[in-house]
Amino acid sequence: MFGKIRSLLIILIILLFSGVSQANIGEDSLKINLIKYDPYPVNPDTDFSIWVQVKNVGENDVSGATIEFIPRYPFSIKPGESTIRTPGIIRKNDEFVYKYTLHADKNSFVGTNTLEIGYRILGNGFNKREFDIEIGSDIVDARGTVRLEKSTLFPEVLMSGDSGTVTLSLKNSATEYTIKMDSKDYSMNAHIQTAQLMGNEFIEVTSDPYYNAGIIGPGDSIDLPFSIIIKNNTPDGTYFLDFNLKGAARLYSLNLKIPIRVDSSSIQSTLSETPKLNPGGIILSVANNRPNSLNAATVIPQGNATFEPEEYFIGTMDPDELFTVKFDMLANKEDNLGFKVRFKNGNNWHESETLVVKLNGSSSIQAGDAEKPSLVPVMIILGFVLIIIAGFFIIMKRRRAKIE
Repeated sequence: MFGKIRSLLIILIILLFSGVSQANIGEDSLKINLIKYDPYPVNPDTDFSIWVQVKNVGENDVSGATIEFIPRYPFSIKPGESTIRTPGIIRKNDEFVYKYTLHADKNSFVGTNTLEIGYRILGNGFNKREFDIEIGSDIVDARGTVRLEKSTLFPEVLMSGDSGTVTLSLKNSATEYTIKMDSKDYSMNAHIQTAQLMGNEFIEVTSDPYYNAGIIGPGDSIDLPFSIIIKNNTPDGTYFLDFNLKGAARLYSLNLKIPIRVDSSSIQSTLSETPKLNPGGIILSVANNRPNSLNAATVIPQGNATFEPEEYFIGTMDPDELFTVKFDMLANKEDNLGFKVRFKNGNNWHESETLVVKLNGSSSIQAGDAEKPSLVPVMIILGFVLIIIAGFFIIMKRRRAKIE
């Protein structure tokens, strides 16, 4: 009896944990993309191939999933081939690519048609996506119609460790929807199959490539944003990321270099008036030394004192812009005070070096400089050494003169 009860408990525990695991698998755990199809365009009454990418973008492993092509006019599965793929366990961040061979009906509409591909997870229903397929033989060789209209970076100049966004604007430079060649009309639509921005040793691209980004009509544009991260300790300079775009089989490809600028300069604060000249207050000059605008700049005082205001909010600072900041204070005259500036470069928070103000003197130093040893004692010691050496040579010269 005890053995039966123990076996029953084990089964219940397994079922419980299986249920919890399955409950954590959301409907958006899998991501499906149509990477490409070939040939492009698809001719009526012909076979063609599609490549489908499946990726687990959720937080848990997915088991028991099926990937399904949904036969719908004008597309059907090639005889003898299954519409269902069973990948087994798809672990977190794993991805698979499946190839289907399909057939386009001989009476297919010439133009843009839609096929459906979906996935089914046990207990979570069925999810599907639609993808456009171009059908028609009268498609022009549109090489060169798509160009990079502009590239924008936010923030405009990045600092080491920053994250940012590169947005590439692509435009179809064709002016007509069709052109006539040999008494036939040809479409000037531009079909983008893949668009990828690649990182390097200093910059990481965190966005996935764009698959089947769509069709750009003549004169139309499309924006492709990519997220990037500047790695820590990246030297200042301009870096170039490779951007690769592939069109459909008869279209163009682009291989471009996208510039990314990195600059570590910061906001700098200096003492405008010494505490002796302005009793009961501190006046600072705060300058933006960066080549781009900064946001939410705030001067924060530190030390054994009461400040009014507690923090001085400047806000946006344009390149080379200078602000004068005044604090009223009640402080211990024997203590030094510190002032630092907190600011945002894009969506990244930074802090400047601390400016140290000597209340019992008439000068200020940066916190980094305060840690450096003074050169004055060294210079004094060197002076004494030089005097001793000179005296030694004078004495030796006099002794030699007496001997002669």
